[in-house]
Amino acid sequence: MYEVCSPWEDRWSQPQVKQLLDPIEEQRRKVVDILIKKINAYPGVHQTLIWHGSAWKWTLQFSLYGTDGKLIDTLAYLVPNPETPVLCIPLKPATVEKLPLKRLNRYIRDAIRVSKRAVDIHWAVWTPSAVTETEHLMDLIKRRHKILMAQQAGNA
Repeated sequence: MYEVCSPWEDRWSQPQVKQLLDPIEEQRRKVVDILIKKINAYPGVHQTLIWHGSAWKWTLQFSLYGTDGKLIDTLAYLVPNPETPVLCIPLKPATVEKLPLKRLNRYIRDAIRVSKRAVDIHWAVWTPSAVTETEHLMDLIKRRHKILMAQQAGNA
């Protein structure tokens, strides 16, 4: 007999977002739902479901497009791991320099400071489990969105 894997782990069958979120514990799922809704509410954000290999598996990618329809950057990734969902916000050093780190909540600030850095990007990650954490994460996403849109406007 073979073991049946969860929709999140099944590389060969693209699941629906609902199939990925249903196995998540109720409180965490509520937090994830809030994040998805709020991130998608920003202008220019497009959500896609992409297979990101053995570590992230099926992942929601939130890409930011300019008013001209061109991709600006990836705003965030949401890894719907049924045990511990993860939000990753990739930050370039120039973006980190523009952030008012001292004014950001410690929950956000600490994750940025200890984030792994690869290919000149800080891969800041959080495992949000409370609604109050979504407020702090959305503050960071709002700032990143504003920085990216300003950069795109400056390049036009």
